[in-house]
Amino acid sequence: MRRRRCRRAIVAFAVVLFACVMFGVLAVVPASVQASESESETSEPLYQTLDELSGKRFAYVNGSVYDQRIEERIEGTEKDFYPSLAECVAAVEASKADAAVQLSYCCQLAVNRRPGTVTLLPEPVADVSEGFFFQKGSSLTEKFNKLIERFGENGTLAALEEKWVAADESGKTLPAQDWDAPNGTLKFVTSGVIEPFSYVGEGGKAKGYDVELALLIARELGYHLKVSTAPMDSIFAEVDSGKADFGGTLTQTPERASVCDFSDTVMPTTISVIVMTKGGAAAGGDFWAGMAESFRKTFIEEDRWKLILSGLGTTVLISVCAGALGTLLGFGTVLARRSGMRWIGKLVDGYQAIMGGVPLVVVLMVLYYVVFGSISVPGTLVAILAFTLSFGSTSGSTMWTAVDGIDIIQEETGLALGYTRKEVFRKIIFPQAMQRFTPQLMGQFVSLVKDTAIVGYISVQDLTRASDLIRARTMDAFFPLISTAIIYFLFCRLLAWMLGKLAARFDVENRPREIEGVQL
Repeated sequence: MRRRRCRRAIVAFAVVLFACVMFGVLAVVPASVQASESESETSEPLYQTLDELSGKRFAYVNGSVYDQRIEERIEGTEKDFYPSLAECVAAVEASKADAAVQLSYCCQLAVNRRPGTVTLLPEPVADVSEGFFFQKGSSLTEKFNKLIERFGENGTLAALEEKWVAADESGKTLPAQDWDAPNGTLKFVTSGVIEPFSYVGEGGKAKGYDVELALLIARELGYHLKVSTAPMDSIFAEVDSGKADFGGTLTQTPERASVCDFSDTVMPTTISVIVMTKGGAAAGGDFWAGMAESFRKTFIEEDRWKLILSGLGTTVLISVCAGALGTLLGFGTVLARRSGMRWIGKLVDGYQAIMGGVPLVVVLMVLYYVVFGSISVPGTLVAILAFTLSFGSTSGSTMWTAVDGIDIIQEETGLALGYTRKEVFRKIIFPQAMQRFTPQLMGQFVSLVKDTAIVGYISVQDLTRASDLIRARTMDAFFPLISTAIIYFLFCRLLAWMLGKLAARFDVENRPREIEGVQL
């Protein structure tokens, strides 16, 4: 039986791995073939002016406001939002969007990493100014503005711009925080997906123009700096709730300025548009060499495998802790229902109704930004709490259905034999119910692991978030996504196998039966 299960697991893994490889081949080979058949590559844009994009579909990064500038210039456009510029570029390459919009420096880097497929529209959209932002009325705003003005006059801002937009990565390092910090620590949140302003580099640490400027300002003000990353559409909530002292940098708009304070401009820049080239083909060359290069950029360069490993550790920690605590919570709801107190049963019903009717991602964000908004609680602990509440609801409902399905005659018989109600439940009812709910509970536990992929919304760097950060850096979706899928699959299969072994140990039918005085 064990060998059969092992063979099935191996076959299932082989099938998934083969499907992933074939998906990559189908995704990459046509572009390579098309490029090899082309007599000459061209980087001429498919469109020349913004007016030609009237009525077309644009891809924007979540939380950006560049759609407003596009709509001021042309009419009738459609828009989609994606987690990072990498997804926006991928949408353009897959013809899901006609153009992607972002700051000019970011667009130029993206084009450089996808030669032959996408290029910049010759016509820029608009000039914009980027700045840090703070809670309304923050005393930090004026202090930052004075230093930004001084850094602009003495050439510090110009030197930072030259450093971080350069092609050479060797000089892009951050100063060590070896200065005294009599005023404590400032918490800074940034997206981590907008190179060269902020991105995740070697060792999984955030770096970039914004990060170094924030470090220099913190040093001048007598602070140390703690940097965290969050999705673009979450960093406002991080600052507004007090999880971070300031964020950025972002484009100032009247609507944003009405709810938070912005610093002076830290880097004037423009908004650019990425479109397909007329050839629309990826650079040619050897297919396997291209795959090897993609693998190197995803895992080897800057030790990015450590970022994936760290994210996996966070996913495992949240899953195991939430699964164990959620099982105990679910069992507690069963005991609460058996207490005989109607008001307790109503509370359990209400709790399960809320958890069943509200999306888990909303529960997660409410806990992090509202319930613990003014309290410094690590995002990982909040994630464990959210998933514990969710899993406790589903596991409790599953357990209760099994317990309630046991014939009441068995309980009455146990009571008639002199057992207490607790003893009847522990020795007669629950062992039988356990055989019924264990398979379902195991499946729910595995589903819990996959559900943890949403914790990136509250600045927790799990496996999925690590994949997002790598894709934003390399502009290559294949290996980060496929590796993430394979890791989730293997972990879920391992978890299912371990749970199966654990369930078998508690299965009364597998235990040796002993009768006192009788040798079997």
